[in-house]
Amino acid sequence: MATGNLDGVSMWIATLVRRWLAGKPAAEPGTATGALPRRSRSAVPPAPALRWRAPWLPWQLASWLLTTLLAPPFWCVGTLLLINPASDQPFFWAAAMAIVPVANGVAMIAANQRHHRAPFAVHRAAAAYLFSIGGLVAGTLFAMLLWASHSTSNLVDLLSAAPDGVRTAGEMSWVAALIGGFGLASALPACIVHALLAFDE
Repeated sequence: MATGNLDGVSMWIATLVRRWLAGKPAAEPGTATGALPRRSRSAVPPAPALRWRAPWLPWQLASWLLTTLLAPPFWCVGTLLLINPASDQPFFWAAAMAIVPVANGVAMIAANQRHHRAPFAVHRAAAAYLFSIGGLVAGTLFAMLLWASHSTSNLVDLLSAAPDGVRTAGEMSWVAALIGGFGLASALPACIVHALLAFDE
């Protein structure tokens, strides 16, 4: 009688275990029991990489020209020179305008090399990379131009003089603001325009 009861309990336990195992997903070899396969964890597929817009060279050149013309340092200085070509420092203003296409060109070449090695997935990533390179190059070249042309004191006097002729900030603060503002104004329009024109989804 006792043996029959034990056999019934054993069969009941075995039935429960079989049902429990049948309801669990089969684990892959080498994974823990009940762990999901590695493939099922990545439910969202990776985004496709951006492609260069074809034809490549015309789009690159058009983007370079447009980003140069849209940069505030380029068209602001150019407009002022058209209004009044006479200037006490013609080399400085012409060189400041030339920095914009040079910095944009360096940023575009660097972005193309980066996209060739590790393609950008979204336009935002391409724009951020272009902004970092373009702003750094433009700011560095403008700082070198200020140092070589000895125009720092004149620009600082023009910007930092209050109505009563008293300076409102230190000279180094104004120099840093000039360099940072020039790099920001040169790179921001360029990074957005080039990321949209040169790269396609």
